[in-house]
Amino acid sequence: MMRLAVVGCGAIAESFHLPALRAMGAEEVSVVLVDPDLARARELGRKFGLAEVASSHREVAEELDGAVLCTPHHLHVPIARDLVQAGVGVLSEKPLATNVADVEALRDLSESTGVPVAVNQTRRFIPACREIRRLLHSGELGRIEAVEMAEGDRFGWPAATPSMFGAAAGGKGVLLDIGVHALDLATWWFGSELALDGYRDDSFGGSEAAVRSRFRFGEATLSLRLSWLAKQPNRYTIRGEGGMITWNVYDLDRIGISRKPGDRMRVQPIPGAPGSFADLAPLVLGDFLNSLRTGSRPAVSAGDVLPAMRLIEACYARRERADMPWHDFTLDPSHVT
Repeated sequence: MMRLAVVGCGAIAESFHLPALRAMGAEEVSVVLVDPDLARARELGRKFGLAEVASSHREVAEELDGAVLCTPHHLHVPIARDLVQAGVGVLSEKPLATNVADVEALRDLSESTGVPVAVNQTRRFIPACREIRRLLHSGELGRIEAVEMAEGDRFGWPAATPSMFGAAAGGKGVLLDIGVHALDLATWWFGSELALDGYRDDSFGGSEAAVRSRFRFGEATLSLRLSWLAKQPNRYTIRGEGGMITWNVYDLDRIGISRKPGDRMRVQPIPGAPGSFADLAPLVLGDFLNSLRTGSRPAVSAGDVLPAMRLIEACYARRERADMPWHDFTLDPSHVT
């Protein structure tokens, strides 16, 4: 039986990881809940039939086989470092870190110790995303010409802390939240040669809530639009010289495809796909547990997320203000009554 800690008792632990761990059964996995707010940990424990709680990962590290990190972003690396040094494998929520240097250091620590660090880039487990990767690598679309990614909605995640916003987030926002999903898929599909061509957001020094950016790979362009403020198409479009693929980000079991330029798009179902995002959790956790048992490389390791993190860091380094024409006006005093 594996001994796991779930570190951080917020929304992702409650809605994604703990239901899957409960379904695995106590005979397969023993779970301790870790949160500095012990009342929150106990409340979640009652919901899932878990009696053991702790206020810090350090209290239980010596008795663990692995840990699932569901804490705010900036805590992933320091907690993971402690655990890996203690020989405890880690599955971290995304983003693994807030900067490239921390990801590189954690990758090096994992490789030197042989202790796995996995990252929950959930979309790599989505059958539709895997089928898109297969089609792209098969060359069926020919040379890729343009990719469009537009994603977002009014922010509604039931976060337990304000750590994703403002100073607590280091002035980072939707790019580090939704963007890490989009750019991880982009680098997984098209390779790490993507290069930044331009980046704009709406930040005035705090967390950005709307993003427009451009990237290039070979002769192709990739445009990315993200928002926490308004509903986007939530659709990815990949245009090649020999056809086109579309994917709606909530569709786990289907893609749109035309295999010749000008042909009508048709729906291609993906058999055996899960019914919801929560149904992906057993796949993510099963892969992690397998890496703990066998020493195999997890599906998404610390090194695997580096290409996307490098693009995100490049975006923030070249940050420009998006056009906001409503700020460029002069109030005529004669109009004030």
